[in-house]
Amino acid sequence: MSFHVEVAIVGAGISGLSAAWELHKLGIESLVVLEAYSRVGGRTLNHPLVSGGYVEQGGTWAGPTQTALLTLAEEMGISIKKGKVEGQTLYGFRQKWTMLEPSPSSESDIAQKDFAEAMTTFEALCRTVPAEAPWQAPDAIMLDSMTMGAWIEQNTKTDEARAWFEGCVRQILSGDPNKVSLLWMLHFVHTAGFNDLLETAEDFGLVGGTQQISLNIAQRLGERVLLNAPVMEISGYDGSLVQLVSEREVVYAQEVIVAMMPKTIARIEFHPPLPSIHRQLIAQWETMSWIKFHAIYEKPWWQGQIISGHFLSIDAKIEVIDISPEDGSKGVIVGLLAPDYAMLSELERQEKYLDFLEETFGEAARQPLELVEFDWNSQPWTGGCISALPPGLLTTFGSALNSPVGRIHWAGTERSSIWVNYIEGGIRAGQKAARDVAAKLRPPIRGI
Repeated sequence: MSFHVEVAIVGAGISGLSAAWELHKLGIESLVVLEAYSRVGGRTLNHPLVSGGYVEQGGTWAGPTQTALLTLAEEMGISIKKGKVEGQTLYGFRQKWTMLEPSPSSESDIAQKDFAEAMTTFEALCRTVPAEAPWQAPDAIMLDSMTMGAWIEQNTKTDEARAWFEGCVRQILSGDPNKVSLLWMLHFVHTAGFNDLLETAEDFGLVGGTQQISLNIAQRLGERVLLNAPVMEISGYDGSLVQLVSEREVVYAQEVIVAMMPKTIARIEFHPPLPSIHRQLIAQWETMSWIKFHAIYEKPWWQGQIISGHFLSIDAKIEVIDISPEDGSKGVIVGLLAPDYAMLSELERQEKYLDFLEETFGEAARQPLELVEFDWNSQPWTGGCISALPPGLLTTFGSALNSPVGRIHWAGTERSSIWVNYIEGGIRAGQKAARDVAAKLRPPIRGI
């Protein structure tokens, strides 16, 4: 079967559905969203628990400066709730747990001062990178030729400060700082805001989970959202009508929005082939993702008995966070294991996780009511959760990120200039793509 629409959107993640909803609000009703999976939501996903309720296996939290997310949630009738349980992170290094001191002027030991000074230098460097075009930053080529790990090595004097800084990078980027471009890291942090990223990005959660935004949009769009419809081929984008071949339908559209992580776009065949700069961007795109665990308990019995509910072991590359509901109705600890653990079996990973829970929360933590694992690296149409570009890619091919190709426009959090890698960035990129498409389809009438 085949049909015609004004706009076809590839991907029913938060970015693709945000684009569809924006088009709907702009009066463009002739549209379709083609989704490869049997669900909507992309990198947001609720997992129902045997004990009742759910846990979020993808993007979870929001902060006060993530206004597009908060506004869209309100529009979808979704209220916010408190995010993570309050408390400082304890960083473990060489069998010692430390709460990092953020101020270089404070009375702290040499390592704390070293760490704080490096952070201050990094923050200042972030501000030199244009959010819209990081490849145009002063010394962009030099910054993009260096890894984040190499920069940390050059700008710290003590082993502790170096390890703490690397731990912070792993914490927010889900990956190895020795494989990530310094320019990409500067860009990523700058688009969020240094203080917002470190201090407020996890202040809120959404009642029903972040996937609820996509579920509510899809419900409103109805039959315009087609599931189990992976797009295998896009052709004619350089002409007057684009043909999209999916496993369910053949769709003809005047304009197309591809709302996918660049890496997975490689699974689509384009006729004619995309320009070389776009092909290289897609082929060399890299992602990283922690393996996520949730341990569920009858009660959060550890609260009030331990100094913090948030531990990050730099040595073990494991992070655990108390995310129990405020009413104490159950205890929930989320754990994040570095991608290194992907080489182990699921059973071996569970043992590592339970060992760490026992070390940080006590012996009773080894006996959860439920233990749930999810690995974004193994998802065929996602291929990882967080983009972490290697050196050289951004300055060589980054200018293609937001450049339309004929009738193809791009969306996805990686293409945002605000809150890259976050749900906020995905929403903003989708809304921008929708406005660009609407302007082509319904150009404003100009006065004489």
